[in-house]
Amino acid sequence: MHVVLMVGGSGTRFWPVSREATPKYLLPIVGEQSMLAQTVGRIAPMVDAQCVFCITSSSQAPSVCAALPHVPRENIIAEPMGRDSAACIALAATIINERDPDAVMLCMPGDSLVKDADKFRETVRTAELLALMNKLVTFGIKPASPETRFGYILRGEQINLPGAPAAYQVAEFVEKPDRASAERMVADGRYYWNSGNFVWRADVILKEFERLAPAHFAAMQKIRAKLKKPQLADTIRAEYERLPKISIDYAVMEKAEDVAVVEAAFDWDDVGAWTALEKHLSHDECGNTCIGNCVPLDTKGCVISTDANHLVAAVGLEDMIIVHTSDATLVCPKGRAEDVKKLVDELRRRGFEAYL
Repeated sequence: MHVVLMVGGSGTRFWPVSREATPKYLLPIVGEQSMLAQTVGRIAPMVDAQCVFCITSSSQAPSVCAALPHVPRENIIAEPMGRDSAACIALAATIINERDPDAVMLCMPGDSLVKDADKFRETVRTAELLALMNKLVTFGIKPASPETRFGYILRGEQINLPGAPAAYQVAEFVEKPDRASAERMVADGRYYWNSGNFVWRADVILKEFERLAPAHFAAMQKIRAKLKKPQLADTIRAEYERLPKISIDYAVMEKAEDVAVVEAAFDWDDVGAWTALEKHLSHDECGNTCIGNCVPLDTKGCVISTDANHLVAAVGLEDMIIVHTSDATLVCPKGRAEDVKKLVDELRRRGFEAYL
């Protein structure tokens, strides 16, 4: 098996700690290791470092190389510009298929939290069996709440894999729903959160690109022809400039005919915003989650983060997020944690590039 770690962007919802130069996946958001290091450690017992690939941005490639010293430099692939997950996966599949025509790929984000690594690997092995049956496989997370941040997967007919976790044909992919729709799907019991983890044969996903996303397939054929030539970087840039920005779900998965979902046997969290820390870190007696030097007084249910060189004192607050770094401070209600991404966009619009 080959593993593709998809790491790009900067994790804007964790601003001001996460920046373009120090993206979320390179930070120890939960635990002592970075999210990327935890991800690599999770799959290390399954694959040799020679079979680990990382798709990242050109600006972040040096940091990824430093963070993954055991992964061959040629396996850390820099995209010249972001074109979403379809381009990322098509490029990885092309490179892997050229090296190993029979390869199975596990594609996953490098910044998700999984608490039971053994169960994660068990789920991967089940997905690999399905991939060897030429299926496109995704992992479904049993929803713990009616989240509107995730897409959903409706399971169909069960696939009989004795001794393995539950696996089903996919009946339908559902885009990020409104609250009422999410509540209905959770109550139904047949829907999963779409985790963004995929397993398939490299040649099978490339055939699906040829059939369903021909512009991506044509671009990758041109890139394949230059894989061992000096013009490779220029060719990738030229082809990426012409590609649409589209996810693998829109480009392929929602239109493919033989897609399976494996019910994840592990606890999963995309750790998508500051409020996620409340689920994974300890609280004080008033429900505050505090990182660093914090003194809350008559303060309840807040998330407060600072460093050892700066004290944050809070008086009479409730359900707030306060994050201090050496050059920026964030204050916002917990209910608007998702809007930190909009704030970063506004900082960019106003020309505060130095803080991004």
